[in-house]
Amino acid sequence: MANILKKITILYVEADGVLRKELINILESVLKKVYLSTNGLEALEIFKKHNKSIDLVLSSVNIPGMNGVDLLREVRTIDKKIPFIINTVDIKTELLLKAIEYNVSEYVPKSIDNKELLLKIANRCHDRFSSRKMAAQEEEITRYLDTLNKVAIVSKTDLNGDITYVNEIFCEVAQYKKSELIGKPHNIIRHPDMPKAAFKDMWATIQTGKRWQGKVKNKAKDGSAYYVNATIFPQYDETGESIIGYIAIRFLTTDDENEKREFQKKVIVNLQDSRKKQLKLVNKNNKLEEKLKKSNQRVSEIESFIVNLQSSLKDAEIKNINKERQIHHYEKQMHNVDEKYLENMKNKRKEVAGRLDNINDLRHDKDLLVKKNNELVRGMEELKTSVLNSKLKDEDQRKRIRDLSDIIQDLERKLSAVKD
Repeated sequence: MANILKKITILYVEADGVLRKELINILESVLKKVYLSTNGLEALEIFKKHNKSIDLVLSSVNIPGMNGVDLLREVRTIDKKIPFIINTVDIKTELLLKAIEYNVSEYVPKSIDNKELLLKIANRCHDRFSSRKMAAQEEEITRYLDTLNKVAIVSKTDLNGDITYVNEIFCEVAQYKKSELIGKPHNIIRHPDMPKAAFKDMWATIQTGKRWQGKVKNKAKDGSAYYVNATIFPQYDETGESIIGYIAIRFLTTDDENEKREFQKKVIVNLQDSRKKQLKLVNKNNKLEEKLKKSNQRVSEIESFIVNLQSSLKDAEIKNINKERQIHHYEKQMHNVDEKYLENMKNKRKEVAGRLDNINDLRHDKDLLVKKNNELVRGMEELKTSVLNSKLKDEDQRKRIRDLSDIIQDLERKLSAVKD
């Protein structure tokens, strides 16, 4: 993984300063180059300027200027195949479906382990590098074939030996038009002098997937003979497992063709090596497609989980509505209780005010009684003084004094009761 990471250039888009500072140090230490942006519009301009060198885009969703999904949409208008990884804590269904619509490569949480994130980056870029390498090899093979077509006699047949392709040199040497050859059996150019055992050996060899080489005498349309050194090998399907036809490359054995023969050997070796590499890449691509299929299954599982989550959220919303109704009912009841309490408080205040008025009246009465008592005490003292001074011995006067004493005692009792 370390070798491929050193070849990768990415565009990293993150607005969160803490997360950006933590991850950028790791990315810059292991990757070839990191273009950093904190704004969606700025990131798009960077990609437009450097898209030829950028191998992958790693972006958050919540970024200013343009969110991550809209950035993905704009990037896809420029490069439909570049790996684009969305790194976010937001797992909304609408967002997920929108990202899938724009062919997001990966959808990873921000809590992902850094090592696992680097592995995902390496895998995605490995796929991209493999595709580039395969395209380059296809282009190289095409160049080889173009060159080969200029110096060699080339033809292709199906499994039955019927011609499916011939190049211009084939037509010139055999003196046939392409329309006269396509669909016809390849033995249309077989010379009667060629032994049947030679062709039997050839078919037995190429049908087992091996390459056959030999010198062949062919017959042109006008009946003239020509000799070729032929190499015939199987053509496989995309999986590299099933034979779908055969390719024959021939070089004339005249003196003029001696130099071309050596070139032919090199071309064949290079062609076969390229084919083997191509088959290996195809097999790797098939395995990667299988992984992608599993990833799609994982996406389906996530979508199912989201549907269940939405259902749970809906149930929770219904419960919340019921709770709110109960709270409203309780608030209404508390409001009624508060009103009753205030009414009771008003009545209590009136009652207290009434009692305070009664207390004030009693205090006034008390003051009057005390005043009268003081007057009676003074009168009694004056009377006692008068009695003592006059030394009245009349029984009626004593009785009067006793009566007055009783009255005074009675008044004292009442005064005592008022005090209490």
